[in-house]
Amino acid sequence: MTPLQVEITENLLDTITTKLNESGFFCIENAFKSNTIKEWKSEIKSLLEVHGNRYFSLIQPWVDESSKFRCLAFDDNFRKLLHGLTQRGLEEGNSNNEIYNVLRVIAGKNHNEQSLKFHFDASVVTVLIPLEIPPGNPEESGALVAFPNLRKIRSSSLVNGLEKALYQNPIARKFFASKIKNRTSEKNIYNLEVGNIYIFWGYRTLHANLACKEDSLRATLLFHHGDPHKGSTLTSFIKWTRRLRESRNLNQ
Repeated sequence: MTPLQVEITENLLDTITTKLNESGFFCIENAFKSNTIKEWKSEIKSLLEVHGNRYFSLIQPWVDESSKFRCLAFDDNFRKLLHGLTQRGLEEGNSNNEIYNVLRVIAGKNHNEQSLKFHFDASVVTVLIPLEIPPGNPEESGALVAFPNLRKIRSSSLVNGLEKALYQNPIARKFFASKIKNRTSEKNIYNLEVGNIYIFWGYRTLHANLACKEDSLRATLLFHHGDPHKGSTLTSFIKWTRRLRESRNLNQ
């Protein structure tokens, strides 16, 4: 049985795609059944008992047979969302790429070095599912910060790599962080609510999260789909380094 409360139809996919191209962002409200959210919150609590009250992330948790996130792995309705949007977001190429999944947990003290790390994702589509969001203003709740559709999908993985290096260095990140800190509007701030699904073109959108209050809990489940440079050495290297980094962090 699908954990989603909404049916993913071709019309809905077309609507989402239009909104993403126009504004770069789409929210499906009350997307999940209440019992599903309760099970996922219970999973987060269990993981905190294992890994400690600190920052950590898990790569592909949904493939673990004991994981409560596994219900999404075999849900045709959810897969249709990912594949349908990738097919519409790629000008050419195969939408049947690997589904890349990351669980990101921010907890405890001294975790705010994880904030404002602006980056582009490697995949066309990013689906963000909030599981635990602290109350408060954007700087307390770890709100999503995004500059949507800042670039196009590049035909060359080399150009993609050079562009990422241009935007994802300390100087560029400090510049975009200052734009948020000195903002005159909330245009680039997206407050997250548990139960919703948030969708954007991850490859094209420069994004990060704001800080959270100390001793608060922020947990998000992320799905990335659609690699424009499938098989490229650079993309494989990026995924390998992330796995290595997160593995080291878990074992600290």
